[in-house]
Parts: sequence; C-alpha cells; structure tokens
Amino acid sequence: MGFWVRNIIFAVILIGLAVAFFANQEFLFSLNGSFEQEATTEIVELKEVTTKVAPTTSTAETNTTTKKAQSPQGGKLANAAAEGLSNFYAKIYGDDIGKSGPKIRNNIIYLPDPHGNLIEILQAKEMVVRPYQKSWQGTVTSRAFRKGQTLYQKLAEYAEQDGLDIIWWLNKDFIVKDIFRIEKNILKTAYLIGEAVSGHFPEGISSYFCFRQRTLVFINEAPKYLTDECTLLKPKNAY
Repeated sequence: MGFWVRNIIFAVILIGLAVAFFANQEFLFSLNGSFEQEATTEIVELKEVTTKVAPTTSTAETNTTTKKAQSPQGGKLANAAAEGLSNFYAKIYGDDIGKSGPKIRNNIIYLPDPHGNLIEILQAKEMVVRPYQKSWQGTVTSRAFRKGQTLYQKLAEYAEQDGLDIIWWLNKDFIVKDIFRIEKNILKTAYLIGEAVSGHFPEGISSYFCFRQRTLVFINEAPKYLTDECTLLKPKNAY
C-alpha cells in the first residue's frame, strides 16, 4: 500500500512540473532573448566607441600635418615684408634701386644719391596742395618704430596720416634694431629722427617743415630756398 502511495505522489509532482514548464515557456524564452539582445547591444556600443576614437587619431595627425604645412608662414611673412620694402624704394627711386634692391650692411640701407632739382620739386608740390599754416604742429600720439622697420618708411607712413609727404634727400636709410616710441607731434617726431641719424653723415642733417608744400625734408646741405621758404626744425620750435 505504501509503495503505491509514494508512486502516486511522485507522479503528481512530475505532472505539476510539466504543467509549470509549459505555462512559463514564453517567459523563459523571453529571458534568453533579453540576454542575447544585451550582448548584441554591448558589441554595438563597443563598435561605436571604437569608431569615435579612430577619427581622434586622424585629427591629431591632420593637425600635425597642418602645423607642418603652416610652419613656412613665418618665412613668407618675412619675404612679404622685404618685398614691401623693395616696392617702397622702387616707387621712389625707380630703376636706380636695381632689381636686387638696395645694399644693406650693419642695419644701414645704402640708397642711390638723390638727383633732380629739389627746388623745382617743391615748387611743383606747392601748386597742387593746400598749404598748412606756418604754426601747424600736427597730432600728438605715440608712434612706434619696431624692430626690422626702417626709419624712412615708417616715418613716411606716420607723416601721411597727418597729411604730409617726406622728401628723404639722403643716401642712407636705417633699420630699427630695438623698438622705441615717440609720443610727440609729427614735427617733433621728425626732428628727433633727423637728430638720431645725423651722426651718420659728415655734414650732419637738417630737417625742414615746408608748410606750403605739406612736406618734411631731410637733407645734408640745404639750398637757400629751404631756409627762406620752409621752417628749420630745431629744439626751440620742435619741443
């Protein structure tokens, strides 16, 4: 009797397990699908991270290449500055300056000797410009002369801002070795520049303000016309 009771109980348990299995089959399969989906998602995410990292290396290489490609720009800028200076002299001296540009030694630029009639040049200018008053002084501002620039070229630029031309009746120009500033009006600035380079010429330099011609003249030996028609820049009227 006991034997049959045990077998009946065991059979009931098996039947119960079978019923439970078939009842939860869909749930068990859904769990398996979830595991597979999570694994697939992880692989995709890893691929996305790998894809994001890869361009970073390429960008770094691109930046390095770009820097290498841009490194000659400093030389290009220097060449552009030299070309600009050559063009500046070419406009003034024409073919006299030569194709290779002026000779430079120890920060001194050797220019062609001035030629032509200075008086006629000034008289011609007087006919085409409106004169300044004799007492005109120009604007007071800080004017910088930086390393590598030339005194003539930079002073001409500043003079133009005040409506003046420059006649540099000299055979030398000078390259600035160290930056300096002059915070005075344009006439005082011109006087100081003339005094700074005067020692490079045996005769010295005289600086004139020709107010009728709106012109600054730097010259070794001044003709009488300048002393009669223009104002000699001196410490007493330049400061």
